[in-house]
Amino acid sequence: MTPRKSLFDTKYLSRVLATGLLISGAYSWAGEETVIELGAIPQEVLEKANKLLPHAKFHSANTESEDDGSLIYEIQGTLKDGRKVEVDLYEDGRIEEFEVEYSRDLVPGAVLKAIERKLPGFQADFIEASYSESKKVIQYEFVGKFEGQKLDLDVSADGRHIEIADQ
Repeated sequence: MTPRKSLFDTKYLSRVLATGLLISGAYSWAGEETVIELGAIPQEVLEKANKLLPHAKFHSANTESEDDGSLIYEIQGTLKDGRKVEVDLYEDGRIEEFEVEYSRDLVPGAVLKAIERKLPGFQADFIEASYSESKKVIQYEFVGKFEGQKLDLDVSADGRHIEIADQ
C-alpha cells in the first residue's frame, strides 16, 4: 500500500500548486479581455466588421472569452461624425452585436420618458445603442449619475424594461 501524502508535505504541496498553476495558465477565464492588434483578427472577421459598418474606421481590438468557451472579437472604431462604435463577432464571423454611441436627441422619447419615470433626475454622460445583425436596436445603455451615484442602465428598445447594471 502506498503511503498517503500529507498536505503539509512541502514537496507534495509544491507539486500540487505548480500543476494547478500550469493548468489554470493554459486557459483564459470567462469574461477576460485581452488587447490584440487589428492584424491579429482573422481576415473574414475583420471583413465582416467592415461590411457591417463600411464608414467606420477601426483602430483597436480585444478578445473576450465567454462562459461557454467561445471567443468574441471586439473591434472598436469611430464613424465619420466622430461617434464611437464597437463590433462584437464570434471567431466564425457571426455577429453577436454592434454598438453605436448616441446623443440624447437620437434616443426615442418613450425610452427617455421611461427613465425619467423610474429615476427622476438621472443625468446621462454616455449613451450607446446595441444592435443585432439585422441592424435593429436591441437595447440602449446609459452611463450617468443619479442622486450623486454613478449608474449604468440597460434599457430595452421600447423603454419597458430598465435594469441597473454593474452595481
